[in-house]
Amino acid sequence: MADENNYDLIKNPKGKSAVWQFFSIKRKRETHEIIENTAFCDRCGVAVKCGGGTTNLRTHLERHHKMIKLSAQSSVNMSSAVTTSAGSQQPTVMELFNKRQQYKPNSERSRLISSKIANFMIKDLRPFSVVSNEGFRDLINILDPNYVIPSKTYFSQTLIPELYQSVKSKVVESLSKSHTVALTTDGWTSRATESYITITSCHINNDWELISHVLQTRAMPCSHTAENVAQVIREAITEWKLPQNPPLVTDNAANMLAAARLLGSQPHLGCYAHTLNLAVQKGLALNSVSRLLGRIRRVVSYFHRSTTAAAILRDKIKLLGLRQVKLIQDVCTRWNSAVDMVERFLELQPAIYTALMSKDIRAKEVDIATLSEVDIGLAENIMSVLIPIRTVSTALCSESMPTASLILPLQKKLIKGLSVKDDDMQAISQLKTAISQNLQPRYSDLLPYLECTTLLDPRFKTSCFSEEDAFPITNRVISEAASTQKVLVKQESDTSPISDMETTGAQSEPALPQLKLGNL
Repeated sequence: MADENNYDLIKNPKGKSAVWQFFSIKRKRETHEIIENTAFCDRCGVAVKCGGGTTNLRTHLERHHKMIKLSAQSSVNMSSAVTTSAGSQQPTVMELFNKRQQYKPNSERSRLISSKIANFMIKDLRPFSVVSNEGFRDLINILDPNYVIPSKTYFSQTLIPELYQSVKSKVVESLSKSHTVALTTDGWTSRATESYITITSCHINNDWELISHVLQTRAMPCSHTAENVAQVIREAITEWKLPQNPPLVTDNAANMLAAARLLGSQPHLGCYAHTLNLAVQKGLALNSVSRLLGRIRRVVSYFHRSTTAAAILRDKIKLLGLRQVKLIQDVCTRWNSAVDMVERFLELQPAIYTALMSKDIRAKEVDIATLSEVDIGLAENIMSVLIPIRTVSTALCSESMPTASLILPLQKKLIKGLSVKDDDMQAISQLKTAISQNLQPRYSDLLPYLECTTLLDPRFKTSCFSEEDAFPITNRVISEAASTQKVLVKQESDTSPISDMETTGAQSEPALPQLKLGNL
């Protein structure tokens, strides 16, 4: 910085090209020696090499300041500039106007616009190179011609890192005020087949509001073993200054379960949406169900790969007055897509049958067969079982901050709905049994914790428990709350001027009476 103060930026006295009206050169203050071969852009301050020519200067203007148009007229204007008696060139009126209106890079207006562009990149996940796009630069130039867009390097290495540090300090401060912070983590793979692991947090602030943050997303090229996953979470706990052994939510994968054990997380909850996925996949793997899904998938695949069949199906849908929608192809990793496929197939069933009976299709695809009435009845019964589960899964995924208190009520409701009835078909009985048997043992080791969270949720309270179960659960919660209150009183007495008599009285407080259900 001291070395920079020894130089002045001046216009090049030897510069005859019109491009020099947008660049300056350095001159030493003491010796008036001119530093050659390097010019500095008046718009953005970037240093540009110019060893004997102006090609690099013109290239800089074309790439970063496209609103500047160099022409023969600009050269005439510069050469015809008024010369003072001292021999220095007097700028034209247009040059004075542009120079007066242009924002300085450190001005308040320039910083505000730059920060908004950075927010646009962050919130809309836009690349840094967007500031170099011609359309974007034209838009900014129309909105505010006096603003000069910085280079993408400025956004990627200066502005956005500064914004990140500012937000991070606020998040750390928010987390430090909470007694307990719960973490959620999962690994995923991008479209470029690069592996990442994301960690989010959730806590209650002093105003009793649920606050959630996406703490970090880190590349994880190494194997997703339990040790490696646990190490990433440990580093996050240290970086964000979180309490040790935080509550943790993951999927039910073996490596995640082992990582939670290594961390000593209390409690460790398996994602309920993932639990539903595992249970339903067991039911879809039954022979009767998978065979039916295979036949429907074959028909749907045919209409997806044949443009002729798809066009005929669209005509039949329009002719029959059905909703103008397309068939849905399921994905093996998402059981919801199988439900969507069957539901859409049943909706468009009349049009599908009519299209398959068309001469143009029957002549080419004689192997494509329609489903029998028994198959259609089975598909409808399967949907009656799976649609409530899909509703629960969709509600969980759409919830911005789902709580653990939802698990027990949903679990009991689904298991009750999966009870086998006397008039159920054999395939439906097997489907209900497979899903129910997979769901029932889940969360059995966390039952006391889930009972406590459900009771404390004002949406449920004791509505999910029988009268016999509600009494001990309520008394247990009251006892835990009373013991927590005593600990807080004792901690306050160590630092506050309370007499021994008052402290003893607080610690020897009589036990709270048991509440009856009618008082809740």
